[in-house]
Amino acid sequence: MSTPGNESYSTGRRWGGWVNCALAVLSVLALAAMANYLSYRHYTRASVAENIDLEFSSRTELMLRQLDSEVNVTVFYDEEESSRVLVLELLKKYQHANPLVRFTAVNPLREPARAREVIRRCRLPAQARNLIIFEANQRMQIVTHGQLTKMDASRTAKGELVFKRTAFLGELHFTSAINAVSNPVMPRVFFLTGHGEHSPTNTGSAGYTKCLRLLTDLGAVTSTIQLNRDTDIPTACRLLVLAGPVTKIDPTEIRKLERYLQNGGRMLVLLNRNSLAGLKNLLERWAVTAHDDVIFDPENTLGDSTLRVRQFMPHPSVRALQKGELSVRLLMPRGVEANTQSALAAEGTQTTTLMVTGPEAKARDTSTQGPPRVTREGSLSVAVAVEKGAIPGVQAENATRLTRMIVVGDAAFLRNDRIDTDANREFAWHSINWLLNRAALLKGIGPKPIREYRFEYTKPQKHRMFALLLLILPVGTLSLGAMVWLRRRA
Repeated sequence: MSTPGNESYSTGRRWGGWVNCALAVLSVLALAAMANYLSYRHYTRASVAENIDLEFSSRTELMLRQLDSEVNVTVFYDEEESSRVLVLELLKKYQHANPLVRFTAVNPLREPARAREVIRRCRLPAQARNLIIFEANQRMQIVTHGQLTKMDASRTAKGELVFKRTAFLGELHFTSAINAVSNPVMPRVFFLTGHGEHSPTNTGSAGYTKCLRLLTDLGAVTSTIQLNRDTDIPTACRLLVLAGPVTKIDPTEIRKLERYLQNGGRMLVLLNRNSLAGLKNLLERWAVTAHDDVIFDPENTLGDSTLRVRQFMPHPSVRALQKGELSVRLLMPRGVEANTQSALAAEGTQTTTLMVTGPEAKARDTSTQGPPRVTREGSLSVAVAVEKGAIPGVQAENATRLTRMIVVGDAAFLRNDRIDTDANREFAWHSINWLLNRAALLKGIGPKPIREYRFEYTKPQKHRMFALLLLILPVGTLSLGAMVWLRRRA
């Protein structure tokens, strides 16, 4: 018999308890669902790792917003390589910004079957490792491990030379690769040859293969052209590069260059310090004066005779360099300046100075025999940009094409052995994009610094740390455990 005060719950109370429990569970699930919905629609991603600063530049953000075709990325990396983490984290941010960027990671050591498939599909060497492969629209772009980090040499206290990674260049190369494979427009770029120019196929120090690779990264189709009586500049040519001609260009070829410019052509003219190659009159007709001199600036000249130019004028092609306070390294450049008063220049030609030396520079004349004499002093121009609007007589469909030209008083700064010094590559990147009228790519992508932390201990500190980790902490833990055991037993 049940006694008063000890009665069991009634059926109604039991069911009420179950209903309350069910409602509580449903409430918790509903709150979790709402929290997940809100976090899915309204969220913020932030990196807490100082060495993985993944804030995109405005150029990358614009490119990802405009991306409308799927890009597949294969991370062909060994897990032991330290840069792999930076690569994967950066690609996750690309994928999060635009789901059309999809990536997979393949470890050649742990996944030999998948590795062989990647090597076969991409036609890679059998021993290829540590690559990032971008594929879209039946085009492929490969970024190598060596391109991703900037190495600087330093000496230790013992005088040993040590190379350390100081900057991560992943965003620069990844954005370029995605743009190259996804952009439906592939501009044709030609290198003029036959006059002693730097060859885009020469892999030596004086070659231009790295400059050619830069154009490929921009999605351009490159080739060489040698003008003669039967060859003219193709109508498909979007950009013509004159990479330091040495021998005189024939007057027939000069007329073809002039006709190309008159019809809205684009040219990147890099002058050799020992020769104008007969281009002086052509440049004068476009309000550019190329001097027969070499500029010296002791205040900004380095030990290898290169001149560091730090002053940039307001222009889209150098805006990012000016904003980033970067510098360009030229090798004994000749003076190139805007000549707005030129009687030969056509009406409507706009010429803008791009770079000038320091105020202590001197120009020495090299056109005469004997010791060179100083002809000009002060802040001297070494690069100019030319632009001209609609050309009278040009067909209507081409009337909106602008003639554009950049003239630099040095061709050596884009050689294989110099293009990666200072901001030479960045200057070439922006100059080419301005010439090709790619305003979206004129915003800079700077390197992400890699900070290295080093802990050094004196010998007494090492002894104290050894005693703390291997003696005091283990003995203290055992002593505490023994005290608890004795207390419970008592």
